[in-house]
Amino acid sequence: MKAGTPPPVERLAQLKVALSTAADVRSALGEPQGRGAVRLPQTGLQDVWLYEYDELEGLTMHLRMLMVFVDRESARYGGYMWFSSGQLIGLIK
Repeated sequence: MKAGTPPPVERLAQLKVALSTAADVRSALGEPQGRGAVRLPQTGLQDVWLYEYDELEGLTMHLRMLMVFVDRESARYGGYMWFSSGQLIGLIK
């Protein structure tokens, strides 16, 4: 079973922190599957765009998630956080 679309992490190199706009991010990565916000001490309020892909193969679940930060005030790209995991699904004892 698959859910979502694999995040296009290879396109992150097209984006430049504080220079690329929210439109540039959308053009490079597509529309996010989810949205949120975070307030960090160094950067202030940031919109968070979520790109996620989940895949279940037998008893193994693979998760790929890309979170992209866009400064709410300037609408400029602020960076990203990317991770991927695989875990065995089993019975909880």
